[in-house]
Amino acid sequence: MRIPYLLPLLPLLVAADSQAPLKDKAAGWFDKARAYVSSAVPAAAVPAPEIPHPIDAGAAKVAESVVEKITVRNWQHKLAPKLDAEEEWMIYLTGGNKSCYGRCGPVNTVWNESVPLLAALSASPGSPRLKLGLLDCEKDEVVCTAWASGVPVIYHFLVPKASAGASSSAQPSTDAPTPLHIVPLNLTGTEVRDIVSIPSASKSRYLDYEEYTGLLHPIDGLMAKFGLLQPFGYFMWALGSMPGWVMMLGISFVSRQIMSRRMAGSAGIPQAAPQAQAAPAPRVAPATGSQPRGGAGGSAKKRK
Repeated sequence: MRIPYLLPLLPLLVAADSQAPLKDKAAGWFDKARAYVSSAVPAAAVPAPEIPHPIDAGAAKVAESVVEKITVRNWQHKLAPKLDAEEEWMIYLTGGNKSCYGRCGPVNTVWNESVPLLAALSASPGSPRLKLGLLDCEKDEVVCTAWASGVPVIYHFLVPKASAGASSSAQPSTDAPTPLHIVPLNLTGTEVRDIVSIPSASKSRYLDYEEYTGLLHPIDGLMAKFGLLQPFGYFMWALGSMPGWVMMLGISFVSRQIMSRRMAGSAGIPQAAPQAQAAPAPRVAPATGSQPRGGAGGSAKKRK
């Protein structure tokens, strides 16, 4: 505020308005001063509201209507075999400040721009229909932990058709495997063509990456076969959310228990000495020559 420049104007204002009441004079002075100060503030100092790009905003809206949300409650149902046809799933895994350190924003924009092009791909006859999914590892951390996946990445599934004998009331199943290809995305260099070229209706770029058949496969892995994949995700999520001091306290307690047992079984802690056994009493030899061998009957015979 440039108040010092107003000081020379005060006498002129007083002389011009000497007949007006003091209250009106003061109000006029403050109005003129406020107008001067507001005009002195440069227009660049007022920040302009940030308006999103129309293409980005439209792509985000299309993505919300086309892409299915994958959560901890529905991912098993979404990826289960269907009775009518095969399915090809492209699930985009992203995150926020905690899981992606705030660096997934540019890739999210590229994904939103790719969704209309992916939805417009025409599948050839007999090929599986393309399904798009989005898994937010910031909200559904349990699923991402169970899959042991980083972000950003695309999980490409080829879900086979369910067997003909599967009951409609039960969960459909099939003996055919579910191929999984994990396509990583660069945080700074990912383009729309990199995502659009992944499905089989395009260039089948998912085949450039080796098929994953490990322990944590969401459908065919050993953990998933025994129903332990999601409990494993909960356990690892709880373990990762635990404060560091709790972990150190537990490790210290376990290590002390192990060391105390080892010391008890070694020479570190003296054991009690066994009690001395009492010496056996000496055997007394029988007396000899005190009585005649014949006894009382022999002496009687001699007297006769």
